[in-house]
Amino acid sequence: MTDSNYWKLRAKRYNKLEWVNSQDFMTAIISAGKFKLSDWVLDVGTGTGVVAYAVAPLVKYVTAIDSSPDMMDKINHRPVNIMYKVCDATNIQWKEETFDKVVARYVFHHILKDTRKAMDECYRVLKLGGLMVFAEGVPPSERTKQDFINIFRFKEDRLTFTSFDMMHLMRESRFKKLSLRVLKLKKMSIKNWLESSDLNMDTQARIYAMHVDSPQYFKDDYNMVITEDDCLIDMTVAIVVGVK
Repeated sequence: MTDSNYWKLRAKRYNKLEWVNSQDFMTAIISAGKFKLSDWVLDVGTGTGVVAYAVAPLVKYVTAIDSSPDMMDKINHRPVNIMYKVCDATNIQWKEETFDKVVARYVFHHILKDTRKAMDECYRVLKLGGLMVFAEGVPPSERTKQDFINIFRFKEDRLTFTSFDMMHLMRESRFKKLSLRVLKLKKMSIKNWLESSDLNMDTQARIYAMHVDSPQYFKDDYNMVITEDDCLIDMTVAIVVGVK
C-alpha cells in the first residue's frame, strides 16, 4: 500500500476531485451492487467515505475500512448504519462469509504488494453467493496503456490495470460469473485532477504538458478538448462484478 505520508497529503483535497463526486460513477456502482435492505456491505478503501455514504440508505449496514487514518479523518458524515475502521485490505479483520456485498472503488491500484492476497481476502469475507464490485480507472485503449503508465509515473506509485487484468485477478481469487461494464466519465478536468492531488507545481505542469502535447491517437482515444485554460478528457472506468 502507498505510504502514509502520501495519504496525509492526498487527504487535504481528495473530496474536491471530480471523479470522486461523479454521480454517473456512483450510479453505476450502485447499479452493479444490486443492493438490498438486508445487505451487510464491506466498503474496501473507503477513503473519505463517499461510497459508504451513498450505499448506506440502500442496505442494512456498511462496514467501511481504509488503511489511512488521515483519509478517514476527512469523513464528515457518519450515519448510524456505517462503521468506519482503520484496516488493511490484505488483512480484513472479520471472519469468513460475513458480508453480503463487497465494494472496492479505486483502491486496488494502490495495493502494490500482496494484491492477490487483498482480493483473496475480499473473497474470504463474502458470503456464498455474495457479490463483489471492483472498479478501477483504466487506459481507454491498448495503444494508450504505456502513455497512461508514463503519466502516472510522475504522480504516484501505482498499478495499472486493464479490464482484462481486473477480470484475471478476480478469477485467480475464485470469483465466478464475472461481468464487465465500461463507463466513460465525460469531460473530466485535468487541472482539477492535478490541483486536487496535492502535487507540486512543477509536477502539475509536467503532467499537464504530457496531455496537451500528446500524440493525436492519445487525444482521439481520450476524446480530448483543450480549452483556453484547461484540458478535458473522457476518463474510462471499468467495473467488474463477481460472485462467490
